[in-house]
Amino acid sequence: MLPPNERLRKTSVFQRAYTGRKSVSTRLVTLYVVPRARSERRAPNSEQVRLPFVGFVAAKKVLKSAVSRNRVKRRVREAYRLLTRSLREEPSQQKPKYKLGQWYVLVFVLHAVALEASWAEILNAIDECLNKAEHKFGAMRSGGEPGGKPRE
Repeated sequence: MLPPNERLRKTSVFQRAYTGRKSVSTRLVTLYVVPRARSERRAPNSEQVRLPFVGFVAAKKVLKSAVSRNRVKRRVREAYRLLTRSLREEPSQQKPKYKLGQWYVLVFVLHAVALEASWAEILNAIDECLNKAEHKFGAMRSGGEPGGKPRE
């Protein structure tokens, strides 16, 4: 389970992610991202990177059964937690795989095929989405602006 300080619960923030139109998709999941302001990337009074708020959505229209929706959300949540575990623990000497400090919000929208997917497929889909988002919208690209566009 994700720590309470990483869980996304506010409807308005979910809506902000959808209207931002910054998304990447795989066969199993679509990831919406909202970049964090440059000044907010580090936790206050700390060298630790601030982790984004994360939400997981399985629509009733896509997955009819509540049991199915909850099961697939649990599996995807656990995959995300395992992939980002090193960032949550004490800072290690090695470079982290993901630059999650650049994101304010991550919203994973699950597709119906995620219900039949194996654990390895779910893990690969989450990993692929995080990598795609970093390459497509990452603030660490040229110019330092979200999306890699230099300031004019």
